[in-house]
Amino acid sequence: MTDDSLLSNAPLAQVNAILRERQETLAENLVSFARLLRLADLDITNGRVIDAARSLAVIDIASREDVRHALRACLVSSGEQLPLFDTLFDLYWARDPQRVDLISKPDTRDREQPASAHRQTGRLPVTATPAAEPETENPGRTYSAVDLLTTKDFSTYTSDDVRRARRLLRALAPKLATALGRRRRNSTARGAVDLRRSIRHSVRHGGEVVELFRSRRRIHKLRLVALCDISGSMDVYSRYLVQFLYALQNELRGVQTFVFSTRLNEVTHLLRTQSFGDALDRLANRVDSWSGGTSIGASLYAFDRLYARRRVSSRTVIMIISDGWDRGDSALLTRAMQSFRRRAFKVIWLNPLLGHAEYRPLAKGMAAALPYVDYFLPAHNLDSLARLGRTLVRLARD
Repeated sequence: MTDDSLLSNAPLAQVNAILRERQETLAENLVSFARLLRLADLDITNGRVIDAARSLAVIDIASREDVRHALRACLVSSGEQLPLFDTLFDLYWARDPQRVDLISKPDTRDREQPASAHRQTGRLPVTATPAAEPETENPGRTYSAVDLLTTKDFSTYTSDDVRRARRLLRALAPKLATALGRRRRNSTARGAVDLRRSIRHSVRHGGEVVELFRSRRRIHKLRLVALCDISGSMDVYSRYLVQFLYALQNELRGVQTFVFSTRLNEVTHLLRTQSFGDALDRLANRVDSWSGGTSIGASLYAFDRLYARRRVSSRTVIMIISDGWDRGDSALLTRAMQSFRRRAFKVIWLNPLLGHAEYRPLAKGMAAALPYVDYFLPAHNLDSLARLGRTLVRLARD
C-alpha cells in the first residue's frame, strides 16, 4: 500500500493529538476513542458509544481483552473493520509512544508495504475521503475544506463551491433515506436475528450468546410534502434547496414537491429524471414564475384548497421553505397554516435567513405563520440541511 492511501496530513495531526491526550475518566477516554474511530471512517453513532459505555459497566475493565471484545461488539459493524479496529484499539489504549510516532511520522522508504504489515507499523489502512455526515445520529467529522463548505452560506458560494456542494447534496439525500428506512423494531418471535443486539447482550454472560434477539424492519408511513418558495428574494437559496428536494424525492418514496412564487406549481413529476440538469430544463420550460414576485399566503391557501384533502394525512410532514416575505394577504396564510396544523403530523418551516444571527422573524408573512409551526429551522447551508435530516429521522421514529 502506498503512502497516498494513508490518512492525509491534517487527519494525521488530529489522530496524533487524540493519541497523546490523557483523559481523567473512562467515559472521557471512550469518547476520545470514538473520535479516533470516526477519523478512520468507521460509522460510530452516539447510540453505539452509549451502548459501549453500558457494556463496560458490566465487565472487568482491568482486563484489556475483555474491554477490546466489549467495544468490538458495540462499535464494529462488519468483519472487514476488525483489523482496523484492533490497530486503533492498541494504539489508543496501549499508549505506546513509539507506535504514536510511527503513525504521525510514516516511513516513506517502504512504499510497497503489504497490508499484513499495518499491525507492525501502526499505520492506518484508511483512504482519506472527505465526506459529509448528515443523516446519522452523530454530526460527522470531516476535513477542514469540507467543514468550511458545509458551514458556508449558500449566498456566498463561488463557482468552485457550487460544484463541490452539488456532490455533497447528492450524497446527503441517500444517507437520509437510508437512515429513515433502516430503523428496526424488536420482535420476540419473528424476524431476522438481530446479531448486534444479541452479541451486546452476551457481554453480561461472559461473551456466551444465551439468547437470540430478533428484529423486524419498522414500517414507515411518514410522508413528506415540500412547498418551496422560488420568488426573487429566495433566488440565491432556492437553486440549492430544489436540488436537495430533487435528490430526496429520487431516494425516498412518498415525497411530493411543489414550488411557488405568485402561484403554486406541482413539480413532483418534473423532478423524476435521471439527472438534476434534466430536471432544471423541465422546470425552466414548465414553471414560468421562477424568481418573480411572491404571494405566500395565496400559494399555500391554493395547496390547502386543491391538494391537502387528498395529499395530507396524520402521517404527513408539511415542509415549507421560504424567507417569509409575503406581499399578499396574510389572512390567507393564517387560514392555510391553521388547516395544515389540523391535518398534518408536523409542520416544518425552513427559513434561510434564520441562519444569520441578526435575523428576527418580523416580516408579516413569517409572523402570521409561526404560531402554527412545529419546527422553525434554518436552511442557509449544508449543515442546516443535515440538521433537517436528523429532525426527519426523529419524526419517523414517533
